[in-house]
Amino acid sequence: MSLEQQPALLPEEIAVSRPNAGRSKQLAVVAMLIAIGAVLRMVSPSIFGITPNFVIAMYCLSIILIRPKLGEALAIGLVGGAVSMISSKSPIPYINLITEPAGAIACAIAVAAMARVKFGSFNFMPLAATVIGTLVSGTLYVVINKIALGLPPAVAQGAFISVVLPVTFFNAIIAQAIFVPAKKLLRL
Repeated sequence: MSLEQQPALLPEEIAVSRPNAGRSKQLAVVAMLIAIGAVLRMVSPSIFGITPNFVIAMYCLSIILIRPKLGEALAIGLVGGAVSMISSKSPIPYINLITEPAGAIACAIAVAAMARVKFGSFNFMPLAATVIGTLVSGTLYVVINKIALGLPPAVAQGAFISVVLPVTFFNAIIAQAIFVPAKKLLRL
């Protein structure tokens, strides 16, 4: 049948024949959360000299909500890394293109491994997966900066303790607090 001879699809047939309609919603969720994270990161004041990294919290939350495959988690991390470069205070902002995909993959693996981490009826998986994702991203960030800039071990250790650990705590609390309302609002 040539292109001219094919029957026109009715609007309801188009909707039924779109197998990726659910994926479009998931892409929109990821984009929206990363955008929210970017805006919050740019406008939030530093707390004790530390600017919270809302981008990590939001890409972890999006991974927790949509449960992507590893390749998709890598893509989410690359987008998160590209967005993080814009507001990075690092002397080497391109490091985010390595650290954020690593954190996103670690988060996705944690989500798959801990699908039902609960204490009674309370689901701790958002907290635990965000801790893992943020720690992987932050640790890798410190290690790459240490190597690239030739930082002494004490400086790298100080950065880990004074920046990575507080940001990890903050991200985990945010992801856990937003998980249930976001899941209900987005109907995921």
